[in-house]
Amino acid sequence: MLAEPSLAVFDSPLPLTSGASLPGGYQIAYETYGRLSPRADNAILVCHGLTANAHAAGRHAPADPKPGWWDQAIGPGRPLDTDNHLVVCSNLLGGCGGSSGPASPHPQDGRPWALRWPVLTIADMVDAQARLADRLGIERWRAVVGGCMGGFQVLEWLARYPARVDDALAISTSARVSAHTLALWEVVREAIRRDPAFQGGDYYGGPAPLAGMGLGTMFGMMIWMSRQVMAQRFGLRLAQGHEPRYTLEPEFAIQAFFQQVAQNGARGFDPNSLIYLTKAMDFFDLSRGRPSLAQAFAGGRARVLLVSYDSDWRYPPEDSEELRQAMAAAGLVAEHLVLHSEFGHGAFIYDSAGVGRAMAEFLA
Repeated sequence: MLAEPSLAVFDSPLPLTSGASLPGGYQIAYETYGRLSPRADNAILVCHGLTANAHAAGRHAPADPKPGWWDQAIGPGRPLDTDNHLVVCSNLLGGCGGSSGPASPHPQDGRPWALRWPVLTIADMVDAQARLADRLGIERWRAVVGGCMGGFQVLEWLARYPARVDDALAISTSARVSAHTLALWEVVREAIRRDPAFQGGDYYGGPAPLAGMGLGTMFGMMIWMSRQVMAQRFGLRLAQGHEPRYTLEPEFAIQAFFQQVAQNGARGFDPNSLIYLTKAMDFFDLSRGRPSLAQAFAGGRARVLLVSYDSDWRYPPEDSEELRQAMAAAGLVAEHLVLHSEFGHGAFIYDSAGVGRAMAEFLA
């Protein structure tokens, strides 16, 4: 399946949660797979996670080495069946996959926004997605689907636009981040900020803070991979030979893998975008400003499937169960499915068979 990148430019300012606004002229990158029905009632929005982008499925050219990040779930005959649905995936506002973000030119001087870029929330990003839906002629989504940070967006759609969502599938997510996650993201951001090349975020045109980004990426991989997966894939196996060399080098296979993560993961993603997107996750809390979590879903009519994994220590099953109970209290039909996987938080990407079956059955 070949995919074609698209770009939507919006002229009117976007009001933000902080009280600021993003000036008009910002753009949203997106891709579509399948065709919109004459009644515009078959569109599915896929919300991507932290370091993904709008390229969710297919290839931009036949020779591309890899397909989109959720290709196993999107396409003809797949759980998100493009024979029957139009699937839309947009790059988050503030990201670096084609949508406007810190690397974009500031309208006043043409230089990159850098840290002048406004602080965004998940709600702001969903508001931008709603404008994109309007542009595409989609009044209601047949379904909104996403995992992790994508799940945050699914929940914000239910809270902010309940009349525009028929079904929702939120995977490996929560109503809010934990204090533990706040600390994790602060470590990642500090690793970037302490890189001398960071230059207060104004590194465009010069060396990027790859050392700090690499260290942050290493730490992020520890968030995604469970202890069981590390034991299964690497154990205590040495990177070379059968006996330790007793050096200060990374002699174990898991250590060598993490060195590769640092070298490869530091490239291709804007460090400033990582700072802003993790900050948006910090501020996500559906119960903030409401008397109860259930109030966030008041007035909704969507069917909801919540999927969690027994090995996900970042967003464990009890987080999804809290959401299910709040949704039920608000009158929504919500189901919570706990799947087994050794892949931990990244299971919906790296071990997608189980959630794929659940999606297909839910949307049938």
